[in-house]
Amino acid sequence: MNKILILLILLFTNISSGQDKSCDCLNSLEEVSKKIKVAKSYKSQIKTKSDEFRFEEWKSQIIKEINEDSLKDYFCLGYLQKYISFIKDNHNIIYQKTEADLFKPLFYEREVDDVIDSDSISGIYYSGNETIKLIKHSNSSWLGVMDTSDSDIWKNGTIRLKLNKTSKGKFEIFEHYKNGLLVYNNNIEIKNNRIGNTFWNKDNTYHFYKQHEENFGFKSLDANHDYINIKSLKRTYELMDEADTFYNDLKQKLVKPYLIIDLRNNGGGSLLQTKSLIRLLRKTKEIKRIYVLINFLTASAAEISTLRLKDDKRTVIVGENSKGAVSYGYGNEGIAGRLNCNSIQYAFSIEVIKNDYLKYEQVGIRPDVLLNNDKDWIKKIIELNAND
Repeated sequence: MNKILILLILLFTNISSGQDKSCDCLNSLEEVSKKIKVAKSYKSQIKTKSDEFRFEEWKSQIIKEINEDSLKDYFCLGYLQKYISFIKDNHNIIYQKTEADLFKPLFYEREVDDVIDSDSISGIYYSGNETIKLIKHSNSSWLGVMDTSDSDIWKNGTIRLKLNKTSKGKFEIFEHYKNGLLVYNNNIEIKNNRIGNTFWNKDNTYHFYKQHEENFGFKSLDANHDYINIKSLKRTYELMDEADTFYNDLKQKLVKPYLIIDLRNNGGGSLLQTKSLIRLLRKTKEIKRIYVLINFLTASAAEISTLRLKDDKRTVIVGENSKGAVSYGYGNEGIAGRLNCNSIQYAFSIEVIKNDYLKYEQVGIRPDVLLNNDKDWIKKIIELNAND
């Protein structure tokens, strides 16, 4: 499972481009349709002729959408990701790797200031130092056009993302990250002024997000609450030694009735990092309730750790849905390669972690207590216990 971290490093340190003119999107789709068959999740989910037929129908639908999209070259990688999303496995990834100076964002066809939309979804959205104007593009789609950015890549008027309303009443998003990486997500809700599973929101607040300074941290919050943060579960000797030292020191500290374990932004790694914690908590009878805090960036081994912590009847999961990369993994090797369009690369799963986890794949773990983006999440948890 540690392989996902290596791949994510590659993803986030390289720039994707949707405009490689030497690559045809339909040809790439055809190639992906053959490559995906080696994935463990394909073999475990596409078992019958009926399954194959439905997957082929899905491919035809993607072809239709590509042909009808005037921005198909710009969002081609997203369509390839959408195609493989039929297989419920967030460890199957397709990404594009190229030089930063080759990425050329498209400009919106009209002046942004001249566009006024009155629907509830359109408007100005913030993500840190950046703002976009979400503009209605058709009856069921919106484009996110850059308004301000501290990036040299994203000039005012360039197209950052595309949002489509789906037949199921939710939304799908094709989003270029700040570094140019293009990512597709088909499980998006828009509520409380935020585009779910993203940073984009109308209030410029980020209570759902937490950037931990320490790999492992402990705080005594008040007379009743202790707090632990675990930043990463990377499988390194240094981090594993640090975890052992941290949990040994923790034994004498956990004496309060409520414990908050913050797994926000934890992208996973090795389950070995939390086994000692789970054993320690089982022996610590002073704790009345355990709160596990997750967000849309909590993934893979961090999600599995959440579920294992939930086996303790004292545990309450709090926050928002996690990423949903639980059921499969890369094992010791993984399957990786590149398409004929050389800038497009892929990595597919080769092992099943647990079939029972498939219900969480792509949708994430739903918390027992859902939190909105209107107030600090730690304060909200403390308020839950105010009347105890």
